[in-house]
Amino acid sequence: MNDLNIVGGTIVRPEGCFEGSVEVKGGTITAVKRAGEAPGEAQQTVDATGMLVFPGMIDSHVHIRGGKLSHREDFASGTMAAAAGGVTALAEMPVANPPASTVEVFEARRAEAQAGAYVDVALYGGAGADNLDEIEKLAGAGAVAYKTFTMPPVPGREAEFYGLCSETQDALCRVMERVAKTGRLLAVHSELNQYVAAETKRRMDAGENGLVAFCRSRPVEAETAAVEWVIAAARKTGCRASVCHVSTPEAVRMIEAARAQGVRVWAETCPQYILFHEQSAAHAGVFARMKPPLRDEQRMRQLRRMYENGSFAMTGSDHAPYLKEEKLKNGQDIWHTFDGLPGLELSLPLLLNAVADGTLSAEAIAKATAESTAEMLGLAPKKGRIEAGADADMVLVAKNQAPVPLDTSKLFTKARGSAVLYEGIPMHYRIVRTYVRGRAVYEEGRITGEQGWGTFVSPAR
Repeated sequence: MNDLNIVGGTIVRPEGCFEGSVEVKGGTITAVKRAGEAPGEAQQTVDATGMLVFPGMIDSHVHIRGGKLSHREDFASGTMAAAAGGVTALAEMPVANPPASTVEVFEARRAEAQAGAYVDVALYGGAGADNLDEIEKLAGAGAVAYKTFTMPPVPGREAEFYGLCSETQDALCRVMERVAKTGRLLAVHSELNQYVAAETKRRMDAGENGLVAFCRSRPVEAETAAVEWVIAAARKTGCRASVCHVSTPEAVRMIEAARAQGVRVWAETCPQYILFHEQSAAHAGVFARMKPPLRDEQRMRQLRRMYENGSFAMTGSDHAPYLKEEKLKNGQDIWHTFDGLPGLELSLPLLLNAVADGTLSAEAIAKATAESTAEMLGLAPKKGRIEAGADADMVLVAKNQAPVPLDTSKLFTKARGSAVLYEGIPMHYRIVRTYVRGRAVYEEGRITGEQGWGTFVSPAR
């Protein structure tokens, strides 16, 4: 007898959607049947008629913080937010205090995650010019992938960036050589400071302020020049590389051209880059400052079309939790605030808004948020797809009868006060239920799972 049958819903796969049922036993999907095929007996049957049944989102780019920065987010609050947003597994970046750039810190982070998590958690390891000898050891400890920056540490936050910077092309090559030996992915924050510093100074000296000024202080060339570094280093070393949070169509085209030549490089993006632009987000001021920045409307629309066409191998929220008072420490001074915004809880629901307006398909979202992300991180075939043999990680999604304005005060993240960009957005879909390995961890507005149900996951290879 099955533990759970989900019947009557529309099952979402990248190759197409169909009405059917999903059968679960022991936390694993045992069968996926089409309409007309009778499901087996089950202890619990859930009627999903009228709902979409998505594979659980795997968020490829999350900053939980925890440790000494737990006031911003910890693994309990962060994974509750994940569950509410239809995220069944997340990959946590190593930027923290201390950062996960040594085996000792990595193992402590792993224990912290396992104790607090409501959903499954993977951890990136740091890979930089100053921790080369730790890189291969981190794979042995279970790192799902690695992270590096082509920029120097953020001033005042140097302690969070140990083992995370490759500030020259030579340094990036040396890092990639070490990562290549592990077979795992190197995720690269791709901006070059020399393109940013002078333009930022010019605008600050001119007394410019506001989001648009900040966005234009970090020109497209800052991203594309760094992408050239990544492509060249990946070509030389054979390393698998991902360009994080790609914000420009120019970078996408460079990455696709390189991959067509056999270079193992892919693109990740975040929902904010395909749903918002510098003008539509300007009202949020410091709460919409992020690196790389939002771009103009034309580039945003190009990125959305590229997302639909399968140009992005991974989708990450770049969830960067800061408290409202931290973001407003210097008021609305755009030049002196923290970078990033919370998004873990809202990525999938916001992407579904684009389904409602016809600019994205459910199939494209399932591909880029689940299936291809699982493949890139070495978590397939257990994760990323509604298929027999896979973990029963699923999300039931219903369309609202009428759009419901988003109330950010109800978010589970500790950084809910900083979610200003999203306040009041009409939401066309809602997450009804989130299952992690067959257990409902979230049901409309309520966390139903328990701490510690989430497990640590790492590549099968």
